[in-house]
Amino acid sequence: MKNFIILILTVLFLAIGNWIATLIFNASLVDLSIPFALVSIFIIYIFTNKGNALGRQIDSQIQGQTGIRMALSNRVANHSFVFIGSVIYFFLTLVFTFFVYREYFIS
Repeated sequence: MKNFIILILTVLFLAIGNWIATLIFNASLVDLSIPFALVSIFIIYIFTNKGNALGRQIDSQIQGQTGIRMALSNRVANHSFVFIGSVIYFFLTLVFTFFVYREYFIS
């Protein structure tokens, strides 16, 4: 249940962020939704993925400050529910964009 709430909140926060971006850039919600979703996926992936270069750099900094060597292991890709929610938001915006511009794609 907690994970489902995280997914819903992620989609909601991304939708609100997309709406705020359309107000700032004075653009259409539909036109800005796919690029906003792709940028949000990229940013969320960088900060939530445990096995990426940023995580290894932080581990190295901690090792350098404390002097305690941490055991390194090959980490399996474990995506957070925030990342999954951002991917769901991308697919929702993709479907919404195709629905709005369906006449362009059909004819």
